[in-house]
Amino acid sequence: MIFLKSGSISLALVLAAVILFSGCALFYEPDIECRPVLEENQYVVDYVIDGDTLVAGGQRVRLLGINTPEEEEYYYQESTLALAAMVEEKVVVMQQDLTDRDRYGRLLRYIFLEDLFVNLELVERGFAHVYPFEPDVYYLDMLFEAQHRAKKRNLGLWKESNHQGIEIVLNYNAPGDDRFNLNGEYVKLINTTAEPINLTGWTIKDVATNIYQFPRFVLQPAKKVYIHSGEGQDTHKRLYWNSQTPVWNNDGDTLFLRDCSGALAGMFCY
Repeated sequence: MIFLKSGSISLALVLAAVILFSGCALFYEPDIECRPVLEENQYVVDYVIDGDTLVAGGQRVRLLGINTPEEEEYYYQESTLALAAMVEEKVVVMQQDLTDRDRYGRLLRYIFLEDLFVNLELVERGFAHVYPFEPDVYYLDMLFEAQHRAKKRNLGLWKESNHQGIEIVLNYNAPGDDRFNLNGEYVKLINTTAEPINLTGWTIKDVATNIYQFPRFVLQPAKKVYIHSGEGQDTHKRLYWNSQTPVWNNDGDTLFLRDCSGALAGMFCY
């Protein structure tokens, strides 16, 4: 049984996921010999919480190297269902990298179901994006390769929006200490098309869980708007995230710009 906090999933979606994963079809077949010599344990998966978190042997487990949408975000139900269809009530092998648990006390693990590398498969099919957990990066290159293939195929999270005319500029390193200059950290969006773009309900998200949703706002042709991380009064040129902490990591992050339907309208990686 799938554990969800709220919402419902149509029968058609459930059947589609079961059919999709019943045969455990793989885009990539991992080489067992290349796994690191680290502790591995077998568990029965009790239930799935969301697309990257489950309970096995009575313990909460966070899948390493990936991140999936949070509740009420685009593709949340699909990613949750995909993980459940693969592993729920099945015996899996959990492999540890360098770190045993995260700050929330969850086990950090790579999950294998026979020859199926679950973390990789979620990325390969567009249900998850890569989320490095340093220093636990043994499979990071493999995960990024899978993400590149999923993005090229416009799968899941990588489905492209019809609005592709926005240029993204990100100033992720504010002058001085970012913590005390939140508004020195900003996103600049430029409408490069000849038509106005209604940004109402669009979102900007980082690779973790920081998310900004646009108020009622229309970006006119050849115009730009700044979205500052800190506090301020919104105008027709400047909007404010109202975050209490810096949003963008100075040592690397990814910005996802999604339209009101959740489709990807732009991305900025550094």
